[in-house]
Amino acid sequence: MIRDFVERLALEHNRALPLYKRVCRPDGKQWAEYLRRHGNLYQMGTGCSILPSTRIIDPAYTRIGNRVCLGSCTLICHDGAIEMLYQRHHLRIDRVAPITIEDDVFVGEGAILLGGTTVGEGSIVGAGAVLRQSVPAGSIVMGNPAKVVGKVEDMIRFWEAESMGLPWAELIAKREGAFDPAMEPELRRLRQEYFFKTAR
Repeated sequence: MIRDFVERLALEHNRALPLYKRVCRPDGKQWAEYLRRHGNLYQMGTGCSILPSTRIIDPAYTRIGNRVCLGSCTLICHDGAIEMLYQRHHLRIDRVAPITIEDDVFVGEGAILLGGTTVGEGSIVGAGAVLRQSVPAGSIVMGNPAKVVGKVEDMIRFWEAESMGLPWAELIAKREGAFDPAMEPELRRLRQEYFFKTAR
């Protein structure tokens, strides 16, 4: 009852946000819905999953498409160095550029997207990547500075073949989505046994 009240305060009225995070512990889909309603983003599509630990520094210049998944990454549209340049060199310049994340993109843990970035639809930005460029649709980008290292379609073929050889492939074939809490205990047991070559 308290949880429902706190959730309603946050989602409907943008109030009690720290309490909402502590009591409700929103998952990526719930947090994305909060951001869609109250995050002041230029635009945000539907069906997204954004972890509460994601940092969107300049939401007014950030456009997020449909079904985007953001791990604990950072999006920064401005360059803070202009303050130092003004103080030291009396430069009056502007260094702000938008970030656009098109439909069906995944951005991994610790990645940083800088102003001027457009991530093409269906792309994957690897963990720890630092990106300030356009990424073609269906690309995999990694590194610092981030570079295109492959195509998502090639990775899919490789991962499907690899997954079919796992001892728990039959369970994965039955799973709806990327996570099923009912299956997780058995998957964990099988994975631990396989990874660490032990029987429990």
